[in-house]
Amino acid sequence: MMLFLWTGPKHSGKTTGAAQLARQARQEGFRVAGLLAPSIYREGHLVGFDALDLQSGARCLLAVRRDDPGGIGPFHFMEAGLRLGHQALDAAATDGADLVIVDEFGPLELAARGWRGAVDALVRTGRTPLLLVVRQELAGAVQEAYASVPCKVLDAAAPESVPEVIRLLADGRTGGGPG
Repeated sequence: MMLFLWTGPKHSGKTTGAAQLARQARQEGFRVAGLLAPSIYREGHLVGFDALDLQSGARCLLAVRRDDPGGIGPFHFMEAGLRLGHQALDAAATDGADLVIVDEFGPLELAARGWRGAVDALVRTGRTPLLLVVRQELAGAVQEAYASVPCKVLDAAAPESVPEVIRLLADGRTGGGPG
């Protein structure tokens, strides 16, 4: 199994790059599963995130910006979005995938919340390459959390990152790389 960390600064296009990777991987014949969390902007301001199941295409509201302080971070998470995310990452949805994308693996997951349980389960099975969308400043902590797993850190904004993942997936299919 290979763990990819798809990194970049906050709000730098990591999700957009991961969506591009998912499209390209599908065009190359790979089955992609998992979850993206595209940003929702209104009048130039970030107001929330959707949950997008990469396997089914289902999409719903994941989080909205809080008006009140408190909790973890500035967002309130919606039950329907969390449910969709967990469904997108469960064993049935990811079985047989060539790549599973998790957007994002952040402070919640490092605190053993959010998508952490699903990611831990995927790591334990060790069958499928896993790409975690991670803020650049958290990459070291994520590497420590999964120190026993071979890991490749990629810059989400670098033009060579998408072809690099595709090449490694192809190598894995032929027995020459991760898998």
